[in-house]
Amino acid sequence: MSQTRPSPRRRGAVVIVPFGLVARILAAVVILLLLAALIASGVVARAAGGTVVADPATVATQRAAAERDLARGYDASTDQVRKAHALKLAIPAQQADAIANKALNDLATLRHSALVSLGQTLGSTTDAAETYAKSTEQAMEQQRGQPQPSFAPTLLAPRLYAIVSRFDQLATQIADQATAELTSSPSAPPASPSPTTRATPSPAPSR
Repeated sequence: MSQTRPSPRRRGAVVIVPFGLVARILAAVVILLLLAALIASGVVARAAGGTVVADPATVATQRAAAERDLARGYDASTDQVRKAHALKLAIPAQQADAIANKALNDLATLRHSALVSLGQTLGSTTDAAETYAKSTEQAMEQQRGQPQPSFAPTLLAPRLYAIVSRFDQLATQIADQATAELTSSPSAPPASPSPTTRATPSPAPSR
C-alpha cells in the first residue's frame, strides 16, 4: 500500500521592515511626545507670543528703569505747564487756571494709566496693578525734586519701552497744547502747539 504524504504547511508571508524605517518611526514618536509635553507646560505658547520669563532680579530692574523714565517724562511735562502758567499772560487768570489745571489733571491720569499698564505687563492682576500704580505715584511725588542717584542705562523690554514711549508722546502733546493756549492772545485763535524736544527714554530694544 502506498502511504499518503502530508501536504507541506504553507508559511505566512514575512514582511521585512528596514531598520532605518523603524528608527525614524521611533524618533517621530519621541518628538511628538516632547512636543506634547512642551505644549502642556506652556513653553510653546510663550515662545509664539514673544514672552520671555525673566528672573525676579531682572523684572525688578526693568520695572525700576521704566518707572524712572515715566517719572522724568511726567516731571518735564508738568514743569512745562507750570512755567507757562507762571508767565505774565494775556488771557484772564481764571482762564489760565482752568487750562493749567486741566493739563495737570490729564498728565496725572496719563501717568496712572501708564503705571497700571506697566504692572499688568509685568504679570499683576487688574486690582494689584491698580494698587501698584497708586503706591508708585505717591512715591514719585515724595521723591520729586530730591537728588536722585545715577543709574546705568537699562535696555527696556519691547513691551515696556512701548508703554514709556507712548506716555512720553502723549504727555508732550498735552503740555505743548496747554502752553500754546496759555500764551495765546485773547483775541487770537488758539495757537498750534510747537513740538517740544524731550530726552528719549531708556535705549530702544534691539529686535
